[in-house]
Amino acid sequence: MALLVAGCGGGGGGGSSAAPSTASTAADTTPLKYSVTLTMTSGQVGVGRSISMSASVVDSKGTDVTSSTSFAWTSSANTVATVIPAAAANGSATVTGMAVGTATIQVVASVKAADNTTTQLPAQTATVTVQPGTVSYNLALSNPVLSLVDGQVQPVTAKLVDGNGNDVSAAVHDWAWASSISNVQVSAAQNSASLKGGNSSDTTEAVGTVTVSVTAPNGSPVSGQMLVTVQKNTSYTYQLELSQGGTPISTLTVLNGYPQTFGARVIRSDSHDSTADFDGTWSYAIASPTLSVSATPATRQAVVSSNIVIGTPTVQSQLLVTAASSKISSTPKASLTVTEQPKWALVYSGPQPLKLLLSLPVPIPVSAKLMFFGAASPSLNCTGWSWTSSANVTFGPGVDAAQIVVTPLALGDFSVTATCTAGPELQPISITIPGTVI
Repeated sequence: MALLVAGCGGGGGGGSSAAPSTASTAADTTPLKYSVTLTMTSGQVGVGRSISMSASVVDSKGTDVTSSTSFAWTSSANTVATVIPAAAANGSATVTGMAVGTATIQVVASVKAADNTTTQLPAQTATVTVQPGTVSYNLALSNPVLSLVDGQVQPVTAKLVDGNGNDVSAAVHDWAWASSISNVQVSAAQNSASLKGGNSSDTTEAVGTVTVSVTAPNGSPVSGQMLVTVQKNTSYTYQLELSQGGTPISTLTVLNGYPQTFGARVIRSDSHDSTADFDGTWSYAIASPTLSVSATPATRQAVVSSNIVIGTPTVQSQLLVTAASSKISSTPKASLTVTEQPKWALVYSGPQPLKLLLSLPVPIPVSAKLMFFGAASPSLNCTGWSWTSSANVTFGPGVDAAQIVVTPLALGDFSVTATCTAGPELQPISITIPGTVI
């Protein structure tokens, strides 16, 4: 749950950009209050594996003050699960499963205000169940902190991700969504929901949490929270959206030697693309020491790479992206749950995007490679190979089940997807390869 605590210190600008005004209000001198929440309130990790969790803090104006907050993390049972703060991502910590059992992870946040006063917030806790082997499940939430305006409807999605980074949301059906305040109304269908903000005040923001929970296929509960601010009527709000190939994402799978690229854009509450207005230095906070991010400010494209040692167990962590502007006070955030080196994965090492010439419709071979903890594995270890494609290309068989030959039919973007079932665990895995016909 989110807890609000009054603080004596002043704060920065609001979490959204207010309409231009030179008038001051009584609210300007009201002591700030702070809300803190954990994105994970119950989750799982396998023995010998690691996951990350993060805490977020906003003030009563909706300003995200996580960067000026210190966090103290503890585990109730270090023999079951340890917790270590992430050096490069303030507010994040890495939890490692040590032995089968349950541990309570606690975080205490202390906010340092502009006048150097410090406010300690009540402890937040998460229950972590350590599972045997590799079977574990957690929620991936794309936006740990959200801002809405009166009447705004914001779609959100939660993904249930297993320990190998696979989206298994469709395998469970008891999804539950709840809002802690009446200013945020939730309309949900399974793992998707619409949040509608309501705030008739032109002087006061409303801050609360939206909780999502579900029972994983192994019978254990998992849950997470988002901090939501409904701004006063004079405000715009901004959301940060991360995507691959134009499709919004909240998860990413990365192997050593196979980096992943994603894009980002900022959308205003009236649906205007405001990315160009966020001309400041964006931050990419990574909780895993084996991850790195290289971003291109001109395009807002980022490349995520891993130097995890091939053959070591899978690691799941969070990558938090924060947009910044020289003219707008809002700092919208979005996060990715990153799975490094899943036990089984398909990779593609050809050109991306794959380019085909319509004027020279020669069949081009496309191959998927099977990987086991980051090392190449024979394609025979994956059964039931299946390939699908979009309408403007056709394909035929290649030299084996892991290869096809693709022929262009019409101009435009396309994709081909390979699917198979890996190992004795019968783990379904897939890869989608983007391309374009020119």
